[in-house]
Amino acid sequence: MSKPLRVLIVEDSEDDAELLVRELCRGGYKPQHARVDTAAAMTDALVGGEWEVILADYYMPHFDALAALQLARDSGRDLPFIIVSGTIGEDIAVEAMKAGAHDYLVKGHLARLVPAVERELREAEVRRARRRTERELLESQLKFEALLENSPHAVVISDRQGRIVLVNRETERHLRLQPRGAAGPKCGGADATAVPPVACRPSPELSRRAQRPANGRRALAVRAAQGWYGISR
Repeated sequence: MSKPLRVLIVEDSEDDAELLVRELCRGGYKPQHARVDTAAAMTDALVGGEWEVILADYYMPHFDALAALQLARDSGRDLPFIIVSGTIGEDIAVEAMKAGAHDYLVKGHLARLVPAVERELREAEVRRARRRTERELLESQLKFEALLENSPHAVVISDRQGRIVLVNRETERHLRLQPRGAAGPKCGGADATAVPPVACRPSPELSRRAQRPANGRRALAVRAAQGWYGISR
């Protein structure tokens, strides 16, 4: 069964465009395609269509592949962009690839067309999946931080080295710590002699160290951007 494929063909020659369509059909696709050969026509096509891949000739009387590639990028879509053109210099092909084209094929050798399309469709799906994962992770992190910051409980999180990497607002409010050397109130059995005003987010400037003074009481030193602060137990 043929696989549907929405393909935008940037080509001034109807005959060459039909060659591409026939090659895709031989490769097991059922192309739904449109042909454009000007910037205005391509802009309209990008706005009005949900394309899966773009095939573009390099040289056209009123347009070229690099301009078409820029329009595709400006649209904000991650569409596989494959140049299918006559023989051009290697330097031009390299320039096109650096500009963001995903592949370059010669019109006289279209045997690579279907494998190239299949590969780039897979790669595009991998990129979309990665972006979805990154977006979900960011949303999860923001929800976690919001819950932590608005928690009625004091929360302190440290890394495996024992460095504090995150505290919430309730921790600061509950301990009511002051800069080292100032008289501090008793807080839950701890002599609070410091508190850095720490926002509820990871901070590379925030760490802690533990030391046992001569009197046997355990001291916790917290460092923030303002300096070291301590809590003894």
